[in-house]
Amino acid sequence: MKLKTIIVEDEVLGQKALAGILKDFCPETIDLADITGTVSGAVESILKLKPQLVFLDIKLGPNTMGAFDILKSLPRIDFSIVFTTSSELPENILKALNKYGAKKYLLKPMDIDEVVDAVDCVIAECGHDGTLLNIDQIKNIVQEASQQHVTKKVSVPVKSGIEFYPIDEIIMLRSGLNNTYLFHTDGMTIKSSKNLKFFEKQIIPEGFIKVSRSYIINPTHVYKYSKEDGGTIFLTNGCTASLSGKYADVFFKMLNSST
Repeated sequence: MKLKTIIVEDEVLGQKALAGILKDFCPETIDLADITGTVSGAVESILKLKPQLVFLDIKLGPNTMGAFDILKSLPRIDFSIVFTTSSELPENILKALNKYGAKKYLLKPMDIDEVVDAVDCVIAECGHDGTLLNIDQIKNIVQEASQQHVTKKVSVPVKSGIEFYPIDEIIMLRSGLNNTYLFHTDGMTIKSSKNLKFFEKQIIPEGFIKVSRSYIINPTHVYKYSKEDGGTIFLTNGCTASLSGKYADVFFKMLNSST
């Protein structure tokens, strides 16, 4: 079966990237009916085309909750949703997305396999979920999510699924062979199946600093810096991270601002 699909994405490069993945890797399952980048354009397209699947960007331009404005403008939601976002979502928003019936959410830049998995998930469940959410239910979910106090968390894909950790409890990330090790304040080391680049878009905006190709550190856990061995950063858990010249300026600016 082919799912009539709409992409709601305000960035042209993002539109082209997702459309290209769907065209090249989901030609038998996706009928791409429209691409739009505004709240009003999305509402009009959904009402007119009646899609079965919508890839819905959370943030549209300056509107950080554009996706929810779209959903609140619809009389009902009788299509599957795959949310997309350029930054990690708070856990309470994820719970709200689950209530919406979202099959998946994808972090940008999107991984081909994850997009294909999301489409397969929608197809597998298509026809089995007759739940339609009305505007009152949507308003309640958005209000509940916005009123909750949220500790920002980092999502860590592991072999068994996805684990969530408060971002301020992560001391350091170190790249491995096709994976990443996260060092927690309680002493445990978490091994993720994702590479270091995957985590950059989650934690760099939260104040973490990349100090070499292999290390990202939480500056609040820096204990000491030594010039030996080309530059070594000592962290509160006893671990060390090497500092390379390419990243030194940002690191030293951080040190100066904290003294």
